[in-house]
Amino acid sequence: MLLKLVIIGVILVVGGLSLYPYLAKLPSNANLAFNAVADNVGDFKDNTIHTVSGTLDRTVNTVENKIETITPSADDLNPVKQIHDKIISPTKQQVYYGQVYEKDEEQQKCKISVPGMAKTVNGKKELTHTIDLESCKFQKQELVQVTEKTSPVDAETVSVEPLQHSKVFETLQLKTIRHDDNTVSIQYEDTSGKTVKVTVTLRNSDKQLFSGEFFSSKFDTNVNDVSTSPHIIEMVVEHPDYGIVSSSVYNPEGNQDTTIYGVFTQPPS
Repeated sequence: MLLKLVIIGVILVVGGLSLYPYLAKLPSNANLAFNAVADNVGDFKDNTIHTVSGTLDRTVNTVENKIETITPSADDLNPVKQIHDKIISPTKQQVYYGQVYEKDEEQQKCKISVPGMAKTVNGKKELTHTIDLESCKFQKQELVQVTEKTSPVDAETVSVEPLQHSKVFETLQLKTIRHDDNTVSIQYEDTSGKTVKVTVTLRNSDKQLFSGEFFSSKFDTNVNDVSTSPHIIEMVVEHPDYGIVSSSVYNPEGNQDTTIYGVFTQPPS
């Protein structure tokens, strides 16, 4: 038994000695290959960590950008501002034309008839809207321009200014004459001779008393049975130079004037 062990030991020593020259001849880059594998494994680990980290960073940035995009501002979340924006609208302005039909010279007060501002009260439409003006600088039967401004937050404001006469007033004339027998004469004249058509209506608070069309630049017509109650005469003139021109004459209750001149205006452009 001992002999066998000695023989095996000798074989191993001899074999190791015989293989040494071959092991010594292995290329030096064999160790580098092993080291490279180890390094590659390390780099792979680092690159993987960096890639994952970069992906996470980009994902976080994208999510943050999305959140910033969809996050409403403080103004959007403010219900008061939203309600304010919905309620507040631009101030509206409307221009009308009227005529001074009564003037108190002593107190410098006047009443102005503005047919375009007539309102419906208790189911009945006014003949005309009356403005009571303090410190009135206008003369009786003078033509005026009335500007009404309305705003959701401010009170309604009305301003009255003189209206500059144009060539319309130089060529067109409407005159009404009230007679003692309760008849009213309506006299129209266009000195240019170009009137195409004139539509005339006369009404009081209860009904329309007269309506007619005239195709002439000058006419005179009488309306019978016009009581002393307030009434208004309205006229629409079609003219090739002026277009559509409106006129009105308001005769209030108790008015002592027998002759009243009409108001001629053109709608605001």
